[in-house]
Amino acid sequence: MSNFSLRQWENLTNPHFRDRPCFWTVFNHETQAATKFYYKHDAVVYQKLFPHATIYFHWYESEFARLNVAFEPLESHAELCRQRAQELRDTYKYLRLWFSGGADSQTALNSFVDNNIYLDEIVVVEYPDGDNANDPTTTTRRETEIVSIPALKKIAHLIPNTKITVLRALATDASEWFNGSDDPATMSGFDSVDGNLAYSIDQTWAFCKVNQQVDIEDHCDISGGSKVKLFKNQDRWYFYFVDCAIPDMHNSNRYEDFFISRAIPKLYLKTVYLLKNYFIRQGYSDNTINDITGMVDMQRHYNMGMGRAWVPDIATFKLFNTSHNPFLYKTTLLSGWNSEYFYKNTINTSDGQMWKKNYDHTIHAMMAISDDQWNVDKLGSIVPMFGRKGHLSKFYCLNDGLAYDSTQARQSIKFQVGI
Repeated sequence: MSNFSLRQWENLTNPHFRDRPCFWTVFNHETQAATKFYYKHDAVVYQKLFPHATIYFHWYESEFARLNVAFEPLESHAELCRQRAQELRDTYKYLRLWFSGGADSQTALNSFVDNNIYLDEIVVVEYPDGDNANDPTTTTRRETEIVSIPALKKIAHLIPNTKITVLRALATDASEWFNGSDDPATMSGFDSVDGNLAYSIDQTWAFCKVNQQVDIEDHCDISGGSKVKLFKNQDRWYFYFVDCAIPDMHNSNRYEDFFISRAIPKLYLKTVYLLKNYFIRQGYSDNTINDITGMVDMQRHYNMGMGRAWVPDIATFKLFNTSHNPFLYKTTLLSGWNSEYFYKNTINTSDGQMWKKNYDHTIHAMMAISDDQWNVDKLGSIVPMFGRKGHLSKFYCLNDGLAYDSTQARQSIKFQVGI
């Protein structure tokens, strides 16, 4: 098993929670039996063994089952953020926050700092571009140097005892990441579900690296967490999630999404209502509401609606419009500014050419494995950076408080999900 296999965390237990909150089941309609999987690839492969089987994505279902989602929590968003930070502090002995300087991680950081709740460590990740890429505005570390590190320096006097770890990948790290493997067990980040398959080093590298280097008793890794996805149809409002949007950190039993607490899930529900009310005030159409997560120019409004902290535009617009143009990916070789700059700054070096050759070999092998599980462009060609096909969670209706599947939500049929 490679150092960057996400399955290396299988034996990492969490004494506070027995199960991961996100997983997949394959339901065999002939036997009425459901089989549980923690890795999406395994679920996809298993489904093919049966002529009539369906994959279901389960996302914090037991947590939301404890709430009546038809009612907005009475507490303020700030108070629920405080409660979440305190809950994490009271639960684990060692808290490690992964900080990018974006709106999500900044909100999480503020929730600790503003309420004088101690964080043991903050991790900032920088990626390599080559020795000659020194202008931070044209490197993959531009967000780190221009936003996240300055933000931490500004509050250094408030967190004097918090360890600040700046993890920067070197050329040797890139060579280890781009290993050219064609074996799923040793492919770097093979089990990624969030589409990190572009020519770049991603947070999976950093997460594996940090967890390999330290052995801290009773720790947790906190990320800025999940954004809200709303769906509106015929005056009915739903929130849901898609498995492609969960971070690779979720493979660890020690991962905590700051905005979804297994103890106080009201925080996420409050965020849902903040966004719904913001959309109503703005008078957005149903199409805008349903598609806003893919509208790059709307990201500031999207974050504002969820109550996220203000951050500079450079941290808000992480993806460029060209990133998701299916007709440009072959020439730009990017899925965002990170991989665009990584490619431009390394491809003409001997190291970069070796990395690209190994990357191409691995991607070719990966696309050949269950080739029908990958997203395609408008021409039907598999695009690695688009990731695996998504599976949707239950749709939770804010009108009646019930849960539906995606088909029922789109048809606005009032049948509760039974599976």
